Amino acid sequence: MDIDPKSIVWYPLFTLLLYLLLSLVIDLPFWTIFLVLFFVFLYIIVIIIIEIKKDL
Repeated sequence: MDIDPKSIVWYPLFTLLLYLLLSLVIDLPFWTIFLVLFFVFLYIIVIIIIEIKKDL
């Protein structure tokens, strides 16, 4: 599995931008930003684990 380096940056950034746009339109609770940040962090961790296992 070859991971494009741009996707490591753009998917989390797109997720955060989408959340910010939705928060302007819909009144989202404050705790949802932590949920989004958690998923972005989880995505980055999973990509790092995949890249480490690929090199082994």
